[in-house]
Amino acid sequence: MTKTLEAIGFALIGGMIYAMFGGGSSGPNMTLFWLCAVGTLGVVMYRAKKKKAKEKNV
Repeated sequence: MTKTLEAIGFALIGGMIYAMFGGGSSGPNMTLFWLCAVGTLGVVMYRAKKKKAKEKNV
């Protein structure tokens, strides 16, 4: 599960970079950027929550 979340996180970060630096013919695509940013934040928060729950159970 961790490797899958890492892959998703890297893909979202790649999407943010793509969107910020010419993700379309009209310049930066800020909608895509913010969607990827929120997704990345969600992955980070999910992993932190799972880590905290694991430490609490041990």
